[in-house]
Amino acid sequence: MIGVTAFVLAAFGAGIAYAGWLTLWVPGHPNPDAMPPIVTYFVTAVNGTLAANLGAVLGIGLSLRAWQGPMAPAQKMQWIAAAWYVAMMVLAIVLWGMASFTEDPLKVAGILPELTKNAIGIFIAILAAALGVRTLAARPRNR
Repeated sequence: MIGVTAFVLAAFGAGIAYAGWLTLWVPGHPNPDAMPPIVTYFVTAVNGTLAANLGAVLGIGLSLRAWQGPMAPAQKMQWIAAAWYVAMMVLAIVLWGMASFTEDPLKVAGILPELTKNAIGIFIAILAAALGVRTLAARPRNR
């Protein structure tokens, strides 16, 4: 299970990096049309799963454990996947920014704007989770 998870996480990152390469560095760039549809589909599908995992880590894990780290091996894998997901969202933002945030399908692989727009929502959710959990943890208890 760890091997499959590691492969999927690596392939997700490679798909994002490949989109950036086709947009910014491939000879004769940009060449976003060279992005295989199956890679776009894979990155999009994994994005949804990793977003759900991040939501579970933030929404359930943090609120139940009040900002404690992962305890069980499965929780550690969830945290690693969540951290990797956030890092890959940052990569997508940087790559799209290097392409001047254009949405022109002739100049940028479509997965970069898609992931960046998702990242905005993800970062807002992280902020909300952080503020909500810290507020609950800091609230005095009635005795």
